[in-house]
Amino acid sequence: MDITNNQLNGLPKNLGRYIGIGVISLIAVILFFMSWSDVEPGEQGFIYRPYGGGVDQDITYDDGTFFIAPWNEMITYNIRQESKNYTSEVMDINGTDITVEVSVNYSAALGKIAALHLKHGPGFITFIDDKAKGAIKDVIGRYTYEQVYSSKREALEGEIEAILQNDFDGNYITLHYVEIADVNLPANIAEEITNKETQKQKNLTAKEKQKEQEYLANAKIEKARGDSALVISAHFKAEAIQLEAEQIGKNPQYIELKKWEKWDGVGSPYGTSNVFGSDVSILKSN
Repeated sequence: MDITNNQLNGLPKNLGRYIGIGVISLIAVILFFMSWSDVEPGEQGFIYRPYGGGVDQDITYDDGTFFIAPWNEMITYNIRQESKNYTSEVMDINGTDITVEVSVNYSAALGKIAALHLKHGPGFITFIDDKAKGAIKDVIGRYTYEQVYSSKREALEGEIEAILQNDFDGNYITLHYVEIADVNLPANIAEEITNKETQKQKNLTAKEKQKEQEYLANAKIEKARGDSALVISAHFKAEAIQLEAEQIGKNPQYIELKKWEKWDGVGSPYGTSNVFGSDVSILKSN
């Protein structure tokens, strides 16, 4: 096949045009795919426009995929709740060194991550660290080690929360809660507190045992009383004594009743003599 001069002269022109179209198309495809940005679940994002407008504080993007100009940047922040643990050695109000472990739960304020970025940047946790450590030392130092260890934990947590809440307001950080996870005392003080708590539990147990014994004693009295309740409540003492004697003959359990009624809780309810006293004999009816 013969190729004419006209055909040979036309090839460079067409080839250059095709190459140009191909290059432009490739660039367009690359820019198209570069223009999609992802915001992962648990994040929020905002757009930074370096060539005009800077940080966009008006629009916040939740999780998803978004089309933006390729020369702009989607900046994302984690908005999930996070906990930071702090171990601080603090002096109580009396100068005793104690070690406390405190957990602070926080998150970036929803819808305010652009403002957070402008004020603190990704290192905003440094701001939280400084404020948390200061609040812990300030609050713990107002109390004794016993209060910190046992009775005042909720109050202490509330006071630390109040300080941090005030610090976080205006800094685009949300405080969720503060928890005193552990309190470590010097060995001798910890042992002293443990002994006090153990004794307190023993005292409570003894009181419960006493109540139980009183209940059992009352139960035995009621059981031994039988049909004699009306007899004991007689209006005249002489009649009551006579009726009691008759009741003893009819109902031997009545003797058991008198023993328990006279028992003062010390020693045996049966005593060393009969239930009516050491100089009185038990009367029986014929």
